Amino acid sequence: MEIKEILKLAIDELNEQLEDDEKVEFSDDVRFIGSKACIDSITFVTLISIIEELIEEKYNKTIHLVNEKAFSQKRSPFYSIETMSAYIEDLLKE
Repeated sequence: MEIKEILKLAIDELNEQLEDDEKVEFSDDVRFIGSKACIDSITFVTLISIIEELIEEKYNKTIHLVNEKAFSQKRSPFYSIETMSAYIEDLLKE
């Protein structure tokens, strides 16, 4: 299972908890942070939690997405599906 598939599963799980007008579309254009973010901060925390759980289930490895490494990068790894996927792949290699 690729990381993007895990992100898709996480968004599907998140959408089950959201109202119809709040649902998140899975696409490369979706933004998780910044002025064009599709979710609020509470929903973002929920999404991160779901992703971490799915990663642990799939890879039997605990990772923490929100950490010093994430905040020290020039561009946030939480900007989009692409950046988040690449960031998770890097964390799994550690």
